Amino acid sequence: MKKSKTISVILTLVVVLGSVGYLMVSSMDDTLIYYKTVDEILDQSARFDGKAVRVNGVLVPTSVRQKPGTDQFRFKLSKRGQTLEVAYAGILPDSMQDGRDLVVQGMLQRSQNLFVADQILTKCPSKHEAKAQAIEP
Repeated sequence: MKKSKTISVILTLVVVLGSVGYLMVSSMDDTLIYYKTVDEILDQSARFDGKAVRVNGVLVPTSVRQKPGTDQFRFKLSKRGQTLEVAYAGILPDSMQDGRDLVVQGMLQRSQNLFVADQILTKCPSKHEAKAQAIEP
């Protein structure tokens, strides 16, 4: 009798711990925000369609366009020869300049070949890059 009770307790613990583990792992997938480059997001567009993601790329010179009379913008990011069209509504960061590294957060809309951003982060050049430029003649 004791042996069957012990097996029953062990099986119950395995089921409960397995269920908790599964719920933790499956809920993490919904809350994770991936960080990818433009070329990676385009190469794996089916995987990231409609999911929250951060995308890193370089602002393509003269690509920023504003819809007249609105705060709606379109611009392009590129990385390793691939280009991604980005839509954004809001105020652009002052440090957003042609050729600068940007990280945009939002969702890929694969059917429209568009990334809809809800946040723009500019990457600042490091101190070391500034020193290296100052040393160059």
